[in-house]
Formats: sequence, C-alpha cells, structure tokens
Amino acid sequence: MYDIQKMTLRDMSECGLALRRLGDDALTMEEVSNNIIQYLNQNFIDSSSHEKACVLIRFFKTHSYRELTPDLQEYASQILKDRIVSDNLKCLTLLATAGELPEWNSRYQSVGHKAIPLVDADAIARIPMISQLIQQLGIDTGTVVQPDPTFLADLEQKMYNVFYVPNASGSPYIPSQTAFVAPFNVKSVLGFGGLLPSGNIFSILMFLKVFIPPSVLDLFRPLALSIKMAILPFDDGYIFKEDIQSKINAEIADKNQNKSSQYLNSQIATLNQLLDVSEKSTITQSDRLEDAIANLHQVLDKLQNTQIQLIQNEKMSSLSQMIAGIAHEINNPVNFIQANVSYTEEYTESLLKLVKLYQQKYPNPSVEIQQIIKQIELDFMTSDLKAILKSMKLGTERIRNIVISLRNFSRLDEAEFKTVDIHSGIDSTLMILQHRLKENNNNYSEINIVKNYGEFPQIECYPGQMNQVFMNILSNAIDALELGVGEAFKSQNPQISISTQAIDQKGIAITIADNGVGMTEAVMSKLFNPFFTTKPVGKGTGLGLSISYQIVVEKHCGEIICHSQPGQGTKFTIKIPIRNFHG
Repeated sequence: MYDIQKMTLRDMSECGLALRRLGDDALTMEEVSNNIIQYLNQNFIDSSSHEKACVLIRFFKTHSYRELTPDLQEYASQILKDRIVSDNLKCLTLLATAGELPEWNSRYQSVGHKAIPLVDADAIARIPMISQLIQQLGIDTGTVVQPDPTFLADLEQKMYNVFYVPNASGSPYIPSQTAFVAPFNVKSVLGFGGLLPSGNIFSILMFLKVFIPPSVLDLFRPLALSIKMAILPFDDGYIFKEDIQSKINAEIADKNQNKSSQYLNSQIATLNQLLDVSEKSTITQSDRLEDAIANLHQVLDKLQNTQIQLIQNEKMSSLSQMIAGIAHEINNPVNFIQANVSYTEEYTESLLKLVKLYQQKYPNPSVEIQQIIKQIELDFMTSDLKAILKSMKLGTERIRNIVISLRNFSRLDEAEFKTVDIHSGIDSTLMILQHRLKENNNNYSEINIVKNYGEFPQIECYPGQMNQVFMNILSNAIDALELGVGEAFKSQNPQISISTQAIDQKGIAITIADNGVGMTEAVMSKLFNPFFTTKPVGKGTGLGLSISYQIVVEKHCGEIICHSQPGQGTKFTIKIPIRNFHG
C-alpha cells in the first residue's frame, strides 16, 4: 500500500511494476481497466486514518462511435438527440469505476458518464472538467476530436501528464459540489493519462479524501506509461467484454492475428522486460539510498550530540575553573576582612567606652575640645559607627555565602556520581541568579521566588550537571518573565515557583514553573532540539534545554517534561531516581 500524500520513488517504481502486469492474463481492455482501478483503489491510502484515499476512481478512454457496443451507441445517440451521428465521432467512454457507493462500482450503473460524445472543441469546452482534463494532459482538443496520424507518433511520446485540482471545494472544474464534493468530503482531484497509437486518449481520475501536495505530482507521470503498457495490446483489439461474446468487431480481431500485431506484441514484451529490470533496479537502489540516508541521519545525530557535549564540556570546564578561581580569589580577602571586622568592632567598643569615661570624668572640656566634638558630631558618630560595623559584618557574610554558592555550583570536586542534597544545588543556583531576580530599573518588577521543598533523603546524581539543568531552566524562566514587560505584567507579580516531592519512595520530582508568556505547541515540539531557540541572534545558542535533556534522560535515567500555553506560563517537571544505578 502507498501513502498517496507521501509517494516515494520506491512507491512509484513498485506501483508501476504491478500496474504493467495487470494486463498479462486479461482478454479485453475493459478487464485490464477494472484490474487497474481495483488495484489503485485498494492500494492508495491515507496513512493518518489507514483508510482508502479514493472516494471515487474511474478509467476513461475515447472510442469512435462505431467501436462502441450497441447499448453505448444508443446512450450516446440519446445525448445527441436528433443530430446525425458519424461512425468516427469520438466518445469519452467509462471503462471501469470503483467507489464508496455500490452504484459507483459498475460502469453499467453510471448515469451521466457511460459515453460522452465529443462532437467538437466547443462541445468539449462546455464540459469544464473534461476540457480541463484534456488541457492539463497536454492534448489539443482538435487532436481528440479528429486525430491526425502524421502527428500521433510524436505526440504519443510526449503526452504523459497529470490532471490536478489541489482543492476540489469550490473548483469550477469539479461539478456536483453540493451533491458530491461536500457530502463525500472530496479534498482534491488527481488524474493521469496519455495518448495511444490509435489516437485515442486514456485517463485515470481519482476523487480523493486527502489534499495532494504538488511535490509528489511528478511521481504519477510514470504511472501513466505503466498503464499504457498494460492496455496497449488491446488498443486495436478487444475493448469490451461484449466484443468477445458477439464477435462484433471481426475486422479488429483479424488485425490482432497479423504479423504487425505480433511484432508489436513482441516489442511490448521486450519493453516490459526492460522496464521490469529498470524498475526493480530502481527499487533496490531506492532501498539502499533510503538506508544510507537513515544511517547518515543517525551518524549526523551522533556527531551533533557529540559536538554539543564536547562544546558544553569545554565550556563548563572553563566556567567551573573560572568560577572556582574567582571564588578562591574573593574568599581570601573576605576572610581577612571578616576577621578584622571582629577586631575593629572590639577596638571601636573599647575606644567608645574610653570616650564615654572621659566625658564622665571631665564634663567641662576646654573650648578647643568642645569645638572638635561639635564639628565631628560625636554623638551621631558614636551611634552610627555601631550601625556601620553591623552593616560591614552583614556584607562580608553575604559575600561568603556567594562564594560558597559559586563553589557549590562549580562542583569541581564533585564531577563523579555522589549523594547530595538537591535543595542545596537549587539554592546555590538561585543565589548566582539573584541579580536577575531583582527589579531592573523599573523595566520589570522583582521576580518572586516561591519554594515548596518536600522531605526525602539525599539523592545520587552528578551534582554539577544537575546544577547546570537548574541554571538553564531558571534562566529561561527569567527570560520568559522579562518578555512580559508591561503594566499588565507588573500587576500579575512575576513569579517562579519551585517545588520538590518524593515519588513512590524511589524517585523525586522537581517542578519549576513561571507565570511568563508561555509557548505554542509548535515551539514546544522543538524545545529539546539542538540549536533551536526563539531568542534573538546573540541572545541564545539553543543548546541549554537540549543539554538539560541529555543530562536528565541519558545521564540520570530520568525524564523532563514541559507543559505550556501562550499567556499561561510554563512548567518544567524533572523526574530522577533517588538511587541511580546508571553511574
């Protein structure tokens, strides 16, 4: 079976090979036509529903009036009414049909298409679908009405085109919009055909329940040649089943027995063999090509993932070394300052006691001392000095906490699998991002962090890598909140919620949610693809979430899930086992 919307070179070759063989054991062109129609109807499918793609499929061929069976001659005469009918009048005749309704599966039950007289070019023009069909097949209407033998040989080699109506609804070329197109959900129409040595044309018309993309049209042209090869032996032979039963067309029967016919059949057989070999080779080569492409995709994916990992490892190694170095360089002077602040506080307290004692023992100092006391505002200085010392202690303590967070985040000494407190990693990451959480020059409000940590034992993980995941997701959440700048956004109180909980005593779930701008389904479907980013050039590499996915899924045997809607914020859920045997 073939997905008609995604036809491949292999599908075309395989289908063409099958179609040509459908005439091998047939006695009439009508029988071959029925075989072809049934094969196409059964094998062209809509892969999304696994149902037949065709609502209705039909095989038409032009015949001279004298070649028609008596009942078809009578049918054509009734259409022409009182007009004199020439034996050479061409009629577009329905040879085979298949469809969803029972009456669409027999040419005898057709109401308006058994045999359509093609009197002249004007008559053809009055039938929009037939006119457009002939035009798109590349055949001049004059050639259809009165074939010119001097041009047929050249035309026969060229006329293998496609009739295509991409959208059947409302198309002027497709009749019965209300009674047929709408109720049977006909989406598009596809046809293909060509010219036979006799000057007659043949065509397949398919009314489809799916839209056909233009990209696959070229693959249907060779099918017209395959169908021609199947019906060619009957072009000057038996057309209808009645021809065999009544021997109406004795002249044609004799032609089938002459040497010219034998020679033609020999040529057809040789050409069929050549096409068989060619198409089997095409199928084989197509299979090999598809396998090679699939292998190349796998190799490319592996190379891309390796490249991402190498880039990220190098970046994280350099970053970790730099952070550790900075932390070390800051830590030494901070320790010195913090130690001296304690001594300064002690010395200052002693000096202030001495000043106070001096004031008690010598309540009336000299004028010069009084002037200095007034000038330096001794009372204010005494009270403010204590506040300054307290502020200095808080500041140095803050710097020490930042240094500890930097060391925890870099985790140079914890590159291996270790048992850690995951909450410590989250808090360290938040400390590093503290500057981005604060109000930014009134451009956006301070981002509120809401933490709801559950109780569970320490977990086994790569601490540095998990910190990297937290950094990537939290940074993206802040970016999303910054995108929501505006009065409405400010009133919503930008917020990031972080919660953790145990799952069945075997794993934990970490949820990081924001009330930012959210994402569309299209963006979410590509979220973890390498190098995919919605940020402006220079603002993001598109590697953060791809790397996070690798760390959580591949390194920790966990999963990372994203839920989001435009305007509704985004929520990431990370699930990893408490005891991980991957490492």
